[in-house]
Formats: sequence, C-alpha cells, structure tokens
Amino acid sequence: MSDSVLDPLFVRPILRDEEPAWDELMRTHHYLGFERLVGESMKYVAVLDGQWVALIGWGTAAFKCASRDRWIGWSAEQQWRRLRFIADNQRFLVLPNAHMPNLASKALALNLRRLGADWEAVFGHPVVLAETFVDQARFRGTCYLAANWLPLGQTKGLGRNAGRYYHHGRPKTVLVREWRRDARVLLSAPFLSPILQGKEEVGLDLNAVNVGGSDGLIRRLRLLPDPRRRRGVRHSWASVYAVSICAVLCGARSFAAIGQWAAAQTQDILKRLGCRYNVGKGRYVAPSEPTIRRTLQSSDADVLDQVIGDWLRAKPALNS
Repeated sequence: MSDSVLDPLFVRPILRDEEPAWDELMRTHHYLGFERLVGESMKYVAVLDGQWVALIGWGTAAFKCASRDRWIGWSAEQQWRRLRFIADNQRFLVLPNAHMPNLASKALALNLRRLGADWEAVFGHPVVLAETFVDQARFRGTCYLAANWLPLGQTKGLGRNAGRYYHHGRPKTVLVREWRRDARVLLSAPFLSPILQGKEEVGLDLNAVNVGGSDGLIRRLRLLPDPRRRRGVRHSWASVYAVSICAVLCGARSFAAIGQWAAAQTQDILKRLGCRYNVGKGRYVAPSEPTIRRTLQSSDADVLDQVIGDWLRAKPALNS
C-alpha cells in the first residue's frame, strides 16, 4: 500500500468525553486488557479519514528497570527523583479493522513529535526519554525499531502490584528513545539541570561549573575566615555558603527559597557541597533556613562577591 494513503493520518490527545470509548476499546482489543494507565498519563488517538485507527497510552516510567538504569547511569536516589522525566508507552493498539502497512510506525512517530510539548503543558515538566516493554513472544517491536528506538536487554519477568513484585514469567525487551541527545547526561548529572525544571532560560546549570574540584567553589570558600563563634556551630562556613550560592544561581531569591532548595537536594549533592554528616540519622543534613540567614548576614559581602566573581570567571569544568 502506498504511503500516500497515510498522508491524512494525525495523532491527537483524546477529549474528555472520548475517554470511556478509548478505555473500552483498549479493554476489549488489547491482549493485556486495560484498567488504567499508571501515574502521570496521557491518552492519544490516531485518526485517518475521520476514523480512529490506533490508540496510544503513556504513563509514568517503570519504577525499576535494571537495563535502563544501567544505561542511564544514575544513582538510586536520582532514579527516584527523576523518574518523572521518562514517559512509558504503556499501551499501543492498532484497531482490528485498521491494520495496514506502516500505520503503526507512522502513528508512533507522529505521537512522539508532540508528546514532549503536550506533557510539559499538562504536567509542568518535560520528558526527555521514552521507554516501552515489548513481549517478544507476541511482537517483534518492528514499529519501535523502525523509529530508532534502542533495545537495552530483557526484563526478569517481574511485575509490580500494590508495591510488591511478583514473577509472571514473561520477560520483555526494553526499548528506549531519547528526545534529546543529551538525555542520559541530564538524567544522571549531579545537579538537576534547569532544562529538566522547565527553566532552560533561568539560572545557571551547576553541572557546567567547577563546584568540588581542586580550584572549585568549595575550595575557594574554605580559604575564607569563619567569623562565627565556635560554640554551637554545626555546619561549616564553606558548606553554608556553597549551598546558598548554588541555590541563588539556580534561581532562589530569598532566604526561605534558599532553605527550600537546600532541603530538596539529594544526599550526593549535599555531600558534594560539604554538608554535615549526621551519624545518628545516617545521612547528610542541609543547613536550615535560620542557619543560612544568620551565616549570610554575618558575612563580608564584598569579600564573598570577589570570591564568587573569580570562581564564575574561571574556565568552566565538570564537577568532580
């Protein structure tokens, strides 16, 4: 069949009043049936000559996937916090009376072109990677491979229900597709990139500057004298300033915002910024907003400004 037959094909999100029909078709014709999409989700329909020909459903990425997680190279804490930047193609159905050459691959390609913008508009954050799981006993995944999806390996044949894993004995092939060529870098970078926050035009990407290296921010701050009295001091002078400076460079504009930024950081980031390790709690602890406020108010602003300026003018380097 000529590809020109598919020229009128388009893919769009379903309307609210179309959802019952979408659900029923998926429940009736998909080999897995259908109850719901998991997490943040979007439902699409492919339309040709006024008729529904395919249904596509996206949801939150799989909580754990060994081959995907190894390929990304992120830590367990990064995986937990950044999973929302991956969209999982949880359902794809070509309707029974609509099978024709290249329909599946074209519908998928059209969906991918708009999914990123749709996702950010609805959920307020971007997605930079797509994933799916293909049952090789039933399908070859041809439409994904034709669209340059990358196979990463096989699952262990485990499923997750109500927070518990169980063995269903049907391993699947894991495939991923990057929306950005730097998706893996963004997902595994030490600091959360402004791109993933939907703030590409705001603030500085801390992954592009030298925070913990031999001539980095931490080392420069440790050369400054600490004017505080030693009694009651829990957080180092350098760590409080490092946290505050990084928060401001990421867009924080008040003491409260700096404190909120600090509290939201991963254990790896707090370690990189020299924060105190609390033995009793078994984790690194960020300075509180009052601690940040008192420390900044006692500083010599001119000296600190000079240190920050010299650091930012230095040649950027990746964090060590």
